[in-house]
Parts: sequence; C-alpha cells; structure tokens
Amino acid sequence: MRSGIRPLLVGCIWFSLVAVLPMGAQKTTSTISGTVTDPSGAAISGAEVIVRNDQTSLTRSTKTSSEGGYAFPELPLGTYRVSVSSPGFKQAVETGVELHVASTAVVNLQMQVGAATEQVEVSASPVQVETEKGEVAGLIQGTQVRELPLNGRSFVQLTQLMPGVAAGDNFDPKNKGLFSAIDMSVSGGSSGGNLWTVDGANNNDVGSNQTILVFPSIDAIEEFKIHRNSYGPEYGQSGGGQINIVTRSGGNSFHGSAFYFGRNDALNARDYFLGLVDAKKQLLRRNDYGYTFGGPIIKDKLFFFWEQEWNKEKRGIVRTALVPTAAEKLGDFSATDAAGCATAPHIPSTGVPFPGNTIPQDQLSPAGLLYVQLYPDPNVANPTGCLNWIAAVNTGIDWREENIRGDYNISKSSTFMVRYTQDSWKNTSPSYEEQLWGDDPFPAVDSNWDQPSKMLIAKLSKTFGSNTVNEFQFSWSANRILISNGGTNPDLIPQINAVIPTAFPLDNKQGGDQHPHLVFWGGGGYTELWHIAPWQNRQDLYVWKDDFSKVAGKHTWKAGFLYSRNGKDELTFNGNEFGETGGAIDGTGNVIADFLLKGQTFDYDELQREVDTKQRWRDYEFYVGDTWKLRRNLTLDYGLRWSFLRWPYDAKDQTASFNPLKFDPALGGDPCNGLEFPSANPCAALGFAGGSRGINRSLQRNRNNLIAPRLGIAWDLSGQGKTAIRAGVGEFFNREHLNLDGAFNPPFNSSVSGVVRTLDANCDPSTDPDNCPAAGFGTPLVGFDRSGVVPNTWQWNLTVERELWRDTKLEVGYVGSRGIHLLTFTNLMQVPPAGRLDFVRNPNDGDLRASLRPFGSAFGDQNLYIIGHKGGSIYHSLQTQLTSRFRKSSIFEASYTFSRLISSTALTEYNFSDSEISDNTNPRVDRGLSSYHRPHIFNASLVYNLPTLQGQNRLLREVAGGWEVGTIVTESIGPALTFGIGDVSSDTGIDQISGTGRTDNQRPNRVVGEPCRAHGGLPFQWINPNVVTLTGFQLGTIGTASRGMCQGPGNNQVDLSFYKNFKLTEKLQLQFRMEFFNAFNHTQFKSVDTDFNASDLALDDPTTNADGDAINATRIISSTPGSTFGQAQSTRGPREIQYGLKLIF
Repeated sequence: MRSGIRPLLVGCIWFSLVAVLPMGAQKTTSTISGTVTDPSGAAISGAEVIVRNDQTSLTRSTKTSSEGGYAFPELPLGTYRVSVSSPGFKQAVETGVELHVASTAVVNLQMQVGAATEQVEVSASPVQVETEKGEVAGLIQGTQVRELPLNGRSFVQLTQLMPGVAAGDNFDPKNKGLFSAIDMSVSGGSSGGNLWTVDGANNNDVGSNQTILVFPSIDAIEEFKIHRNSYGPEYGQSGGGQINIVTRSGGNSFHGSAFYFGRNDALNARDYFLGLVDAKKQLLRRNDYGYTFGGPIIKDKLFFFWEQEWNKEKRGIVRTALVPTAAEKLGDFSATDAAGCATAPHIPSTGVPFPGNTIPQDQLSPAGLLYVQLYPDPNVANPTGCLNWIAAVNTGIDWREENIRGDYNISKSSTFMVRYTQDSWKNTSPSYEEQLWGDDPFPAVDSNWDQPSKMLIAKLSKTFGSNTVNEFQFSWSANRILISNGGTNPDLIPQINAVIPTAFPLDNKQGGDQHPHLVFWGGGGYTELWHIAPWQNRQDLYVWKDDFSKVAGKHTWKAGFLYSRNGKDELTFNGNEFGETGGAIDGTGNVIADFLLKGQTFDYDELQREVDTKQRWRDYEFYVGDTWKLRRNLTLDYGLRWSFLRWPYDAKDQTASFNPLKFDPALGGDPCNGLEFPSANPCAALGFAGGSRGINRSLQRNRNNLIAPRLGIAWDLSGQGKTAIRAGVGEFFNREHLNLDGAFNPPFNSSVSGVVRTLDANCDPSTDPDNCPAAGFGTPLVGFDRSGVVPNTWQWNLTVERELWRDTKLEVGYVGSRGIHLLTFTNLMQVPPAGRLDFVRNPNDGDLRASLRPFGSAFGDQNLYIIGHKGGSIYHSLQTQLTSRFRKSSIFEASYTFSRLISSTALTEYNFSDSEISDNTNPRVDRGLSSYHRPHIFNASLVYNLPTLQGQNRLLREVAGGWEVGTIVTESIGPALTFGIGDVSSDTGIDQISGTGRTDNQRPNRVVGEPCRAHGGLPFQWINPNVVTLTGFQLGTIGTASRGMCQGPGNNQVDLSFYKNFKLTEKLQLQFRMEFFNAFNHTQFKSVDTDFNASDLALDDPTTNADGDAINATRIISSTPGSTFGQAQSTRGPREIQYGLKLIF
C-alpha cells in the first residue's frame, strides 16, 4: 500500500486542492446540506434556503446552486428549522432537524406548485442514514448521557457502547481524576493514541495519554461523538479514536436542574474476596450533588450556561496480600505456614535452619525491624491460598467542578463562544489505586493525591456572504499533580530514613528526611514496597487553530491549521532516586528474614537526586479537503493533513541520548561515551572524554514528510437516504506520549550502583572498593532512534447502512487498521544467542556476564535501551450497530464486534516490559494477540419512557404514569494474557533463564494440549496453572508461550435504572431515581497473576562452584508454578445501588 497507493493519493489530492488557501482539528460544528427539487424531481436553482436554530434563533440563508444543491457548514449543534422559498412554489419547511456534533444532516426538500404564501411542513426523522461521509463514527446523544445508569456519573462509560471499542483490564469509568483509567483501544489502535477533546480543546494528560484533565458533568454535556476509523483530514494529533465532547449552552428560555445522588453500603452487596473470609462489606458513603442553570442575558443575542457539581466519597477498597505475622516481624518463624506460602529461613553460611526457626535477638537488624513494620499483621486465620491479609481499606475521594459557558450572536454573520472549566480532584490516603505510580498498598504509609485541572476555550465564527465560514479557536488545557505523604503512620517514613542511611545527603532529596523510604521490589510472594511522595507535575497546552469552509457548486472546500505550544514539568522516578534493593545477596530463603538478619548484604542503587524534567514541544498542522457531490446520491470526501509533530526537548537541555555510532571502544566506560547532547557537550568540563552535540535539541530528527491522505466515498443507493454504502481509507499520525528517560543519562546526576551494603550502614569505598564503588555518573542508559519516525496507522472500512423503518437503522461494516512504527524498546546490550547459556548459569560472575554483552567490556553487566518504533499491529473486525428512536425520547442501541487484533508490541505506551523486544535476533517471537484482543464484544443500552397516561384519572396518572427505565448491558471476552517467567530463586545457581539479560519480558514454555481455562478448584483460579511450564526449559533459550495466548476473565454486567417523573408544573419536573450497578451481582474477576514464579525448581545438574553458580546445568527438570499463578487478584466490584432526586426546569 505504501509503495503504490499513497503517492498516487497524495499526488491527486494535492493537485486538486493546491489552489485552496490552507487556513485545525477536532471539529464540533456541523453541516446541513441537501437538494431542492420540483414535483418531477428536477433541480430548482436560485431558491432561497433559510436555517434557524430553535434554541438561539441563529439564522443563516443561501441560494441553491444550478444543480439545486445547498450547504450550511460550521453550524453549532442544536435543532433547526429549514425552509425554502421560490416563485411559483409553496414554501417548503422541515422542522425538528437535529444537528449533532461533527455531522452532516441531509435535508432534501421537494417543493409543490402553488402560491408562495402557502406552506408545506414536515417533521425530520431524528435517525438518519449517513450518506455524506466514508468515516466510521458513533453518536452518544444528550438523552443517553443524562438518562442511562452511569456508575460514577461519568460520561467515559458511554464510550463502551460503540462497536470496535475494547476496554483494557484497567479501564475504570466510575472514577474521575488520576484514577479514571481511560484505558481502551478503538478499532485496533493504541490505547495512548486516542484524543479526547471538549468543545475542540485537547483534554489529554500527555504524560501518559491514559488519563484526561477535566470530566464535564453529565448534566453539562450536550452530546459527544466517537470517530472510530477513516475520519477526515480536519482531525489530527491522533492515530486512534477521536472522542469529541460538546458542552451545553444557554438559549432563549431559562433551563436548569438541581440534583442529589447518594450511595450507602447498607444497600450494596459484598465483595467476593471479603465473602471468602466472612468479612463485612466495604464501607461506602457517596454524596453527589450540584446544579445547572442556563438561559438568555439578551434574547436572541447573548446566552449563558453555568454548572457546579460536588462528589464526596468514602469507599472501602479491598486489598489482598501475603504479609509476615507479628511474630515473624520480630524474627520468630516457628509458626511459618506449612502449606508453603512462606518458607522457614536458614542460616546463610550453612544452610541449616535457625534454632527453633527463630533469629536470635542479638542478630536482629534495627533497620530491618523498623522497615518490616510497613507490612500490616495478617487478619485471615485460615487463608484461601496464600493471601493472609484481606482488608477493606477506607479511602476518601473528593471532586468538584465549576463550568461556565457564554455564547454571543454578535451579528447575523458573527458568533463568539467562551467557556472555562475547572476540576478539583483529591484522594486522601489511603490511595484508592493500589501502587499506582508507587504507593505502598498497606495502611501505615500512603499518599495524598491532588489534581487541579483547568480548561479555557474561546471561539469566533464569521460568515462571509452566504457560502463561506471561518472559525478561529484558542484553548488552554492544564493540570497539576501533587502527591504528599499520608497513611495511618506517616512518621514511620522519617524513622526508617533515620536508620537506613542514604548514600547522598538529604538536602539533595525532595522532602529531606521525609523523602520516600527504601524501595523493595518484592520477592518470595511478598508485595513490593514502593513509595514516591513528595512528587509534583505540571502540564500546560496552548492551542490556536482555524477552520475555513466554502461552498462552491458541487464542492464544499475546507482548510485549516493548528499550532500548539506545550509544556510538561515532571519529577521522574524509577525507584533508585531514594535507594532500592531486592532480597539479600546470600539469602535465608525468606525475604522478611533477609531484612531482619543483622549483617545481611543487599545489592543497592541510589541516585543523588530526583530528575526534574521540563519538556517543551510545538506542533504545526495543516489540512485541506473537499466534499464533492459527484451526483445527487454519490459523495466523495477527500483531503490530506500535513503534520509537523516536533519531538520534545528539555528546556534546561539536561538530557542525552546514546548513539551506538558515536561509541568509541578506546574510551571504555567513560560516562559520556556515545552520548549526544542537545547543546554544548557538558562532559569536557567534568573531565570526561566522550560526548558530542546532537542533531537538535530533541536529539531526534523532526520529520517534515508526515503527509496523511484521507479518502471517503458515500453512495446513497436510492437517493432517498434509506440505504447507503460507504467506504474510507486514510493514514493517521500519532502524537506520542512524552518519554523522559534521557534525563537519567550521565552526566546530570551522580549515583551509586552495584553497592553491596547492609540496611543499617553505608559501606566505605575507601576500605572495600570492590563491593562499595564510589559515587559516579554511571554509564549511558538510554538512547533515542535518531531517525525520528512517527507512529502511524492506515485505516480502512467498507460499511452498509440501512433504514429498517422510520427512526430505526442498522449499520454493518468491515473495519480494519494497520499500525506501523509503533513504540518499542531495543536492548543494545542484550546477550547474543551464543552466550546466553553461560549467562544463565553464572549469576554471581559479573565480569563474565558483562563480557557476554555487547558494549559489556565498557559498561558492564547492565541494559542499554534504544527507544524506537519497530512495532506493528493488524486489526480486522466486523462491527454492527442498531439504533432506534421511539416514543418521543426513548432510545435503543445495540452493538456487536467480532474482531482479531495482533501486535508485536504493547498497545499501551506505558507498558515497558511488553514493548521491549524479547529477542533482537528474532523479533517475530513477540508477534501475537494483543492484550486488547476481544474476539466478541456485545453492548446494548435502552432509555424507555413509559406512557404518561395523560387523560387518565389523577390517581392512576400519578401512580402508574411517568415511569422511565434505563439499562446498559455489557458482554465481552476478557483481555488476552501474556505469561512471564517471573522470579527464579537465586539459590538454584541460575538466574534470568532465557539468558538475554532481562527477565521481565521473557516467557515460559507452552504445554501442548493443556487448556487455558482452569476447571474445578478455586473459582478465582482462572488460568490452568499447567498451561505453561518451566519443566524441560532449555536454559538460554526463548520460551514457546506466545503473546496473548489465553483470554482472561471478561466483563459481563447489567446496569439498571428506574425513574419516576412527577410533573409539578408546565415547566417544572421532579425525577426520583434508583440505579443498580451490576444489578444481578455477577462476580467479574480481573487482574490475573500472569507470572509463573517457579518454586521447587530443579536442574539436570545442580552442582555449583564456589560462587554458587550451577555452571554445568543445561535444563530445568522440574518446577512448580507460584501459588497465585493464574489467579484473579480482584473483581470489578459487587452490586451497588444509587438513589437520587433531580429537579428539572
């Protein structure tokens, strides 16, 4: 496709459009177009067509062309009246024309012969077949937004009603702020490739592209649209879905609402895991209240809309873990679980158990005794499996929003809109999300999270004559993220820091003695301890854009530009800013005992300070396009977008990139060897010989050839808008999330690495230089692909849409996409195949291991990554949707998706392990089913208004009339799971059994014939633990288990709502609401443990040398999966009931 079609498309489109002056993206306005004919079907030229907005009286007029056609581009959404007049004909009027976001309403009018004073009026159908564009898109109407049962009153849940949308396992629509987890793939795209906008303003947090900034109240949303595939050139910045939200505005009549919604755990069901230990259900107190008010300031001229909402929630979060007992935290392991959930420790020097399985008091480490207090005591006497701590931890989340919008009809030809929104979101400790970004999961030490977000948008629209419109927009989108210490015992942090001394002075650390405690990365079944507070982040996005439209005969030309100036300041963290470790080097067999035994030594790393990055970047985009009515029933929609997506740079120029072509073997381990810098080389002043200036401040080539053609065609078979065949194809470039890793390269931060020390004391480089290397700048850690290729996708579709009967339509389409140049991480120091066996069986010989790695003689036994774009994906799907409107405002929708999504990298930009190439010599081993592969997804929603029983007696009318029912039904296969090797005990004499130099992205062997799904046993044992194995694993080889080889637990849920509407006066209505989320309390497991974490591992030759290395081993002859392998760790939540009152006028 790239070698043939793309140059032809670009050439044809550019030749057609070069004469049009290019003047952004994410349109919120829409078009009314159509054809005017006489009774015989002949075109009427020169007829006057007038459109008028019912809410604001905005009026525009034009004349029909020689072919009888007309178009009104750039209209704000709303309900319109369309009238046409021509001498000798009766006036034709169509009312109730609903104009939705970024859509085209086709209004074909046939005039009758008669006096112009006579009028023929018809009502428009609210459900129209799309006959103008080749895109695949779906609309969520305001009625659905406000009347469907939405858990958390968040519009995000409604995205799942669209076909082709696959939610990630972390998708959580009930939360706002940082815990919203908008993790979803749209038509096979990356989850970070989606662009969320509000009134056209960017709403993404670009640090991850996995959270958004503001959450417009559902009572402040007019409607929103999801562009899922093959959309036009006016949409940029994204290669995935475009979620386009439009807020409500005021009108010529006052309207508004006041509401209260509440929840209490007394009405709810109990979480499944709490039921296992007969614990009481988790606390829930939720109060959501607010109001809206809008109307005219000057009739027909100036309007306002104001909204304010508060949400205060206290919720018990279920957490599970294996934790040490109170006795074990004092060194007494005599009662260690005989089931094997934890092992009795032994004396490291002899391998003999401690007397009575208890560490003598005089051998206990004061630092270790304090550190293990981060773990709570068990609260489950007879655990199911190894989880002896199950708790409903109570956390508080407060959210508040203010939103004000003004609309001004300056004149008949000019309008102005301005809106300001601010969200305040706070999560006081304990953190709602366990270990999100680094939060201890236990109550003692936790974090307080605070995210204020703001958005300002101003838009000016100007009509020139009757056929030309220009719209200019400015927006500012911003947030701050502030994390501070919390928990039930936050004083434990300075106490731990006082007894576990850091290698560098505290004045280099954020928070001084309140800096995060030592990081433990987990092991032996015990949860990692990782804490990052205090921490902060800042984002500011400034965007200017312009959209120009001109109707000329059969053509509607469009052109535009977008310019953005952006900044993101962020403290980076990877653990070793504050010191990090795993288990002891010569372990006791129990990691808790490792911490407690005085004199135990640990591998230890620490950075001098947290790295403070200040990322800056600018984007420039231009587009041009045309909607060409080839015939009355055949429309060609084509164009191109030319993007200049600049790679970010650091405002302080404190970043670097490793370039293997600049590496000089003669310089050896010089910290700057092979590094490129954005400005003058800082290394010479520090006495280093390496380093050079890079190609620009971004250290990557900025591509100027990002020309993306778009082509769509729509054929209205009968010309009556009943049946349409549509197709579209196009290329889309993606603004990738920020990557800050270059700031960890030398020489901007000093560090100690490979230190062997105890918890209680620092080591001394002067007395033990081998085990205690002096602080230095380290060696290069990361580089960027200098070619600067930008991720992009090709998208295509072939869709048939048919009106089944009035106000009901069915859409069936084949939708596909191909991802190109997707994000990957290549380890330049990955061990080649010839050296992998020796690497595995010499875990304690660092010099040998280093010699087996490329660049190892200079940089030692470590990893060095190039952040590049070698990944790809392919997606094929059948997407269907049925839409029906009935009984005034009742709406039914159902969608089904049958699909297959294959990728060679993670389609989440934050998943490092799944994006790292497992074997540089054979990258195809990473090709498999993506975690977003969902072969079957079904969704249905209903808003049904029962008869009001007007005309019946009052008692019957008040009791039985005015009821409303709503439901959302979700049935989906779960995520495709990829299994990892996990931990291999160091006392076996081997490590990193694939031998590549990394474990996190390596997989075990698949057992042929074993089913994925477990049958019998524990209900939450989702995966058959025998489906993969390490038994028979040839050391130094790549496992045969493929990416995404098994499907995890799915989403099967019914949400229900029942409302009673009381009509108090002609314009005042009271609504009583009861909403049931997971109404039938169906247990839905999630978060399956996918790491094998072998225990009882045996080798074909277990003989070890003096260093403890199994130098003759070649194969694993037996292994047992870890106790929690294949088990779901949590659920999507039990039934919750919400009650509410709403006053509407």
